[in-house]
Amino acid sequence: MTSIDFEGKTVIITGAAQGIGAAAARSFAEAGANIIVSDLLDSVETVAEELRSAGVKATALATDISRPENCEALVDLALEKFGRLDFAFNNAGIGGMHRPVGEIQVEDWLKVVNVDLNSVFYCIKYQLPAMVKSGGGVIINTSSVCGLGPLAGSSIEYTAAKHGVIGLTKQVALNHAGEGIRCLAICPGYIETALTDKDKGGDVDEEGKAWFLDRIPQGRFGQPEDIGNIVPLLCSDQADYLNGTAIPVDGGFLLS
Repeated sequence: MTSIDFEGKTVIITGAAQGIGAAAARSFAEAGANIIVSDLLDSVETVAEELRSAGVKATALATDISRPENCEALVDLALEKFGRLDFAFNNAGIGGMHRPVGEIQVEDWLKVVNVDLNSVFYCIKYQLPAMVKSGGGVIINTSSVCGLGPLAGSSIEYTAAKHGVIGLTKQVALNHAGEGIRCLAICPGYIETALTDKDKGGDVDEEGKAWFLDRIPQGRFGQPEDIGNIVPLLCSDQADYLNGTAIPVDGGFLLS
């Protein structure tokens, strides 16, 4: 297997201030890509500084991608800085609260769906034409094992949104393969990030973590690098025949 060389290629990564997105940014940097990192958190600039220190061209944009005009601005920034767009990792997401459907407030439903599903559509809407003009490209969307089936303890709005990401991914892949576009969904299991860890503001307490760990055949939780390290591979020519599918990365969780 040849090493991945993305010199002269450009990638946009959302949800890149920490966790999976930041890990993916570091992996793309190792491959020599030009990188646009985005997050709602201003600390995304720290990630860009780290990438520049590693010797690659990187620019940060702190913005709310649940608003379509901000997704358009993100693509415009990539074209302004680097003149092309080749890859996108639409990774930004938030969790929800497990509760009966009748207790879900409409504003809470919309908050999760706007970030976890609508923003993916907004990003693709502007990314895809730019990729076509660049000669083709690859879009990777972050779903979840909850997007492959309901999970006890997961919120209804989160599960619905992550199912939607997979449906969107498949239809985009089907509609645009002839334009040189590949589109894939990656479905993480339990990954130790701020989104999952209750001690870091996440939504899984110690009892929930024990429940997960007991059902992971590999006997450990995933780390951000377990996802971030394979995203460049999925974007590379080595995965050129992989399109329109949802890939679980869960330590075997779905087997249990």
